[in-house]
Amino acid sequence: MAMRSWGVWFGGLMLWALFGFMMVMFSRNPANGWGQLMLVAAFFVGICHLTTLATMFSYVKVTPAALLVVNPGLSTVIPWSRVQQVDAEHGLVVRVRDADDVHCYAFQPSLIGRLVGYPGAHRAVEKIESYANARTAAEDHLERAVAWKRHLLFLVGGWSVFALLVPSLVRAC
Repeated sequence: MAMRSWGVWFGGLMLWALFGFMMVMFSRNPANGWGQLMLVAAFFVGICHLTTLATMFSYVKVTPAALLVVNPGLSTVIPWSRVQQVDAEHGLVVRVRDADDVHCYAFQPSLIGRLVGYPGAHRAVEKIESYANARTAAEDHLERAVAWKRHLLFLVGGWSVFALLVPSLVRAC
């Protein structure tokens, strides 16, 4: 079961809609040639990918053997035997025995979160604690990995196609 901050997802979707609208409006202008459209498309590929990284790649997943914290640049598998505490006072933080704390980017500290008391992070902590009885013995070492395949797939297979498809469809209509 993966837990994400839906407020962050909604913000990402709104940014995508804004960038898509801007791309459509730029494509509709007949004064802009294909060279300019490709430059703007390349710019929007980068912006949309950064938006995706910041809003949609992060989550926390509870498994019987470990707690998985996926951040934009780094995924961390924390065996239950190493989890000391899961804290939601300033975003979601996993205190790990004999290692650095692991912060979850999906439930990061923010001004709005501070004002409303981080309800999403507290719900995530409650769910993690409710699944704590599903713990099983597992290997006792942390695993950290960078999800390069996912980043390349989104950048090349997703946003590049989107950036080329929008101007082509708008100009064809």
